[in-house]
Amino acid sequence: MEIYYDFSKRILKKKDNNNLVNISDGDIIKYTGIYYKKIDDIVEHVEIETSFIGKIDCEKSRHDEGIMGIYVNPLYIYDIVGQKWRKIINYKLPSHKYFLYPHLLLLPNKYYHYKSIYKLKTCENVNLSDFQNITDTFDLHI
Repeated sequence: MEIYYDFSKRILKKKDNNNLVNISDGDIIKYTGIYYKKIDDIVEHVEIETSFIGKIDCEKSRHDEGIMGIYVNPLYIYDIVGQKWRKIINYKLPSHKYFLYPHLLLLPNKYYHYKSIYKLKTCENVNLSDFQNITDTFDLHI
């Protein structure tokens, strides 16, 4: 799996099937991510793996390593209990360096020390208009 630029577009090339996914800033993708469900003051949260629809914010890169992954702002979540897609209603951009959202999807051979997700292989391009009729909402409880 690799990330590279083709003209002005950032592309994810999946090695297992050579699929190409456009992962430029502003693109909409479906991906597997983590929902951090708040429990109580003793158990701060549990991590639930599920599908998301999100908007790519920007890349994560280092000068010495190049592109490591992408940050994705979640827009919709697949509610595994209700078995349906729901629109996220309370997402806010992070105000500090360490955060749970946006999701940081990293290449499998890269390391980042806080809440990264190695699920780039699950990314696929989707059309946001296919989800705009969703009226059920979801509160991230952040």
